[in-house]
Amino acid sequence: MRIGIVSDTHDRSEAVSEAVRLLAEQGVELILHCGDIESPATVLLFKPVPTHFVFGNWDKDRAKLSAAIRSIGGHVNESFGAIELAGKRIAWTHSHERHQLHQLERADYFDYVFYGHTHVREQHRTGKTVVANPGALFRANPKTCCVLDVISGEIKPILVSVPKSQDSIMGLPGLQGTDPHDSVNLMPGLPDEEPG
Repeated sequence: MRIGIVSDTHDRSEAVSEAVRLLAEQGVELILHCGDIESPATVLLFKPVPTHFVFGNWDKDRAKLSAAIRSIGGHVNESFGAIELAGKRIAWTHSHERHQLHQLERADYFDYVFYGHTHVREQHRTGKTVVANPGALFRANPKTCCVLDVISGEIKPILVSVPKSQDSIMGLPGLQGTDPHDSVNLMPGLPDEEPG
């Protein structure tokens, strides 16, 4: 079973649509959203794949977001979610409440903990738990999400390319965007952290 993990979509419709398309191409059966959705319009873009959401610090109107999530058959969580798939325990949170991420990471209960908020892709292990940030679809260079193969344990980063005008950080001097003609680059591993 494969699941997709995204975070920090911040109403970037082109990036979200492309990420959902790429994740569907990868055969994901479920998407976990690590927060900072922002609006119901963004939620609707996840309709093609069953999605479970948590809220981040930019998710201000939670009643409207919850209604939109329910309208697409998604699942609403507050500050963190937990699920068991193929015998693996998976949690996800936004991580703006640092103590919560710390508790999930150090509980020695979960096989995987995913988080957002930092806009920086990273992965490490704490005891039995693999802890990973999928990156972000806004103010990240490159924009990324990831796929977890629950059976093999492989976490594969997915590069999401959108036109440079989608994200103001892409136009800053010294930060190179990705080629908008490349629809996806599957990276073999996680490179050093990038500026978020």
